Amino acid sequence: MSRPWSGALLGGAALLILSSQATANRWEFTPRASVSQTYTDNVNLASDAGDKESESVSQLNTGFSLSRSGGRTDLSMGYNLQGLAYWGDDGRNTVNHTFSGNSTTEVLSETFFVDASASYRDRLVDGRDGFADDTITDGNRTGVATYRVSPYWRQQFGQFASSEVRYSWDTTDYEDSSVEGSGSESNRVQASLNSGPQFTTIGWGLTYSWDEAEFEEGTKSTFESLEGLLRLNLTPQFSVYAAGGEERNDFERAEGRNDPDDTFWRAGFTWTPTTRTSLDAYQGERFFGDTYGLTLNHRFRHASWSVAYSETITTQSRVEPVDFGAGGVTEPIEDPSDLFEIVPDVFISRQLTVSVSGQKSKVSWSVRGARQEREYETGRGDQDVNSLTTSASYQLAPRTSAQSTLQWQGTDYEVDNRKDDLYALSFGLSRTLGPRTSASLTYRYQQRDSDLPDGDYEENRVTATLSATF
Repeated sequence: MSRPWSGALLGGAALLILSSQATANRWEFTPRASVSQTYTDNVNLASDAGDKESESVSQLNTGFSLSRSGGRTDLSMGYNLQGLAYWGDDGRNTVNHTFSGNSTTEVLSETFFVDASASYRDRLVDGRDGFADDTITDGNRTGVATYRVSPYWRQQFGQFASSEVRYSWDTTDYEDSSVEGSGSESNRVQASLNSGPQFTTIGWGLTYSWDEAEFEEGTKSTFESLEGLLRLNLTPQFSVYAAGGEERNDFERAEGRNDPDDTFWRAGFTWTPTTRTSLDAYQGERFFGDTYGLTLNHRFRHASWSVAYSETITTQSRVEPVDFGAGGVTEPIEDPSDLFEIVPDVFISRQLTVSVSGQKSKVSWSVRGARQEREYETGRGDQDVNSLTTSASYQLAPRTSAQSTLQWQGTDYEVDNRKDDLYALSFGLSRTLGPRTSASLTYRYQQRDSDLPDGDYEENRVTATLSATF
C-alpha cells in the first residue's frame, strides 16, 4: 500500500495543474520555518512516577502557503514538514507531514464549476489517548489522507427559480494497518430547485440527495431522500416553513431497531429581528423519532454568540472529528472504539455547540463548549463526548503579548465501559522580533483521568520557539 501522504501531495499537484489552466493571475507564496526546543517530564505518558521518562526534543517545522484568486480558479493550499529529534532516545525520531489544498474552477461562465480538495495529517487512532495537536508524546497515531472532486452545474431560470446539480466523489485512506479496513470511498448526488426573486410572500424548494459509502472491508451504507419545502414570509424579518418527504436508507442495524425507510417532516421558523441577530428553529420527526434543530447567532459590540443543536444520522470512518450537517454524512470522524473492531457503523448524532468570542482594547478571548451523544444502530454501545476550549490573549506591549488556553474533553463509552477526562492548560509569551520573525515561550500541563488500568497520567512541558516567514 502506498503512503497516504504521498497521494495527498499528488492530489495537491493536480490542484496546481488545474489552476494553471486558467488565465494567469497573481500568486501569493509564503514560505515559513520555525525551530523549537521542548523539555517534557513524561514523554511516554506513564501513570507511575517511577516509569516516567523525561526528554528534550528538538523540532523543525518548514512549509509554505500558496493561494491565488481571480480569473476562473480560486486556490489555496498549505504544506508543513515537522521533524522531531529526541535527545534521550533517537528511536523516537520521526518526520510528520501535513497538507491541505482546496480549489474551485469555473469551467463555463456562471454555470459549470469543479471543486477539488486533498489533505493529509497524522491523527491519534484512539482520541482518548491525548489531544490531537500533541505530536511530541507517545501515542498510537496514523496518517489520514482524504481526496475529493465535486463537479456541479448551476442554472438560473430568470426570476422564477434557480437550480444546482452536484456530484461528489471522495475517499479516505489510512496509513496504519490496524485501521486500514475503515478506509472508504463515497459517491454522492445532490439536486435542488428553489424559488426565485419573483416569489416574495411564498417560497418553495425541492431537494434530492443520494449518498453511498463503501468501506474497504466490504460494508456499504446508502442514504437517499427527497424533500419539499414551503416557506411563508409573514414580515421581512419573520417567516415560517414546513418541509416533508421520504428517505430510503440501507445500512447494518441491530434487530429491533426502527426501519430506516420512512417519511419525515419538520416545521419551524426563521427570525432576523436585526442585522446582528438571527434565529432558526424547528421540530420534526424521522424514522428514529422526534427531531429538533436550532441555530442562534447574535453579535454584540465587542463579542458574538453562537448556539447550534442538530440531530443527524451519520456513517463513520472512525479517525478524525467532523462538523455534522443534515442528511447522511459520510466524512471521517473520530471513534476510539476502533481499538476493538474495525467494522464501520452508523449512529444517530445529537450535538449541542455553544461558542462565544470577543475583543476589547488589549484583550481577545473565546469559549467553545460541545456535547455529542452517539446512538449506534448496531447496538454496540452508545457514546457521550463533551468538550470545552477557552483561550485568551492580552497585549502587554506593542510587540509583546501573553496567551493562555484551557482544554477539557470528557468521554463515556459503553462499548468498553470506560470513562476518560483529558485536561490541558497552557500559558505563553510571544514577541515580534522583526517584520518577519517572532519568538515565544510556552508552559503546558496536561492530565488524563481514566477508568483504564494505569491510564492516568500527568505531564509538564516547556517549549521555546523561533519562527520566520520569507
